[in-house]
Amino acid sequence: MVPTAGDSTGGTPAGFFPFPPPANMPLALPPPGVTANFDHPASNTWHVNVTAAICIPLIVVFSSLRLYAQWYLYPCRTKADYTFMLAAVWTVIYIGLLIALLDKDLFGRHIWDLKLDDLTNAPFLLVLILEAIYGPFIWIIKVSLFLLYRQVFAPIPYLQYLVWGGITVTGLFYWSTVVAAVALCAPRGSETYIMAFATARCGKTKQLAVATGVFNVLSDLYLLVIPVPATLALHLPRRKKVGLLVLFATGILAFNASALGLHFRIQVNENLDDTWKVMPLYLAIIIEMTCGIAVLCMPAMAAIFRQCQSAVTAYLSRNKEDTNDNEQGTFYQMTKLRNAVTPSNSRNLESHSNNKHGHTATSSGDSAIQLRTNTSDSATLTEQPGRASGSPTV
Repeated sequence: MVPTAGDSTGGTPAGFFPFPPPANMPLALPPPGVTANFDHPASNTWHVNVTAAICIPLIVVFSSLRLYAQWYLYPCRTKADYTFMLAAVWTVIYIGLLIALLDKDLFGRHIWDLKLDDLTNAPFLLVLILEAIYGPFIWIIKVSLFLLYRQVFAPIPYLQYLVWGGITVTGLFYWSTVVAAVALCAPRGSETYIMAFATARCGKTKQLAVATGVFNVLSDLYLLVIPVPATLALHLPRRKKVGLLVLFATGILAFNASALGLHFRIQVNENLDDTWKVMPLYLAIIIEMTCGIAVLCMPAMAAIFRQCQSAVTAYLSRNKEDTNDNEQGTFYQMTKLRNAVTPSNSRNLESHSNNKHGHTATSSGDSAIQLRTNTSDSATLTEQPGRASGSPTV
């Protein structure tokens, strides 16, 4: 928003100047000791660009892991899953529109470094769109978290009332900001967007922004508190209760981002150099939405972590068993080889070999003696028939 000299009745600034202002006239006078720089003005848009460049990949990664968990690990999908997908897409769209606004070279510069000739309708139209859609976009993130609570704490009746009450109250407030932003800053009659934003009525959106920041903090605090007694009431082991509390405690990130956004909204409301001061607010909005998406992905991240942990444990256990089997097999082979080459066994083998050869020789001798004996017997048996026939014996 660029406040210029509008009248107190909400008219256009055209009647403020007694003559047409020059095109190179600055939008505001610089502070004492500061000189307006139209040619090479300072800019602080890089903070928002860097933050967006970091947060968009994080949103894509977190959302991909959440989608993997809900499509492959948990075949049963709920309303919270569908609202989450809508919230993730809307968040990326919002950040994209914000980057497109910064490319117009209007916001991110000091107001005294801007000339009347630098003003066009396009950036103010983008500002009006961003102000109008912020409420529904942040609401759908909170609805996703409320529905997640409803799913986790289904056995607790009173929490269902807290969930639906939170959805209703936040919905009424955030959708009313759409009506207020359009009613206050949309052009009326022959007004252009530049003229509409220069009116005093559009300047009231600063107070609306502060009110939105206060409501963001209160609603995030509500989301942070209601699961605590519900978790303690569940019939679960203490370890699982602590795990759930730690999981929901990640909502502190979103709460801190909302508090930071409220701080910057107050700064913009109290400062006329809002084309410069609004950059930290845009940065806080990006962080706030990214933290909301990250909190919604924490249960899926925990499930994926448990799955990976189980897979790694099974793999290490299987490798350990294989290693033990290999070690036992190697030990058996080495023991067998060692027993085969020990000196005592060598002597036993040699003695056994000698005994075997001695036994063989003895057997051969016995066989020879037996052969000779058998031969003598044969000779004796041959001579005996002669004696029987009366031949003399020598």
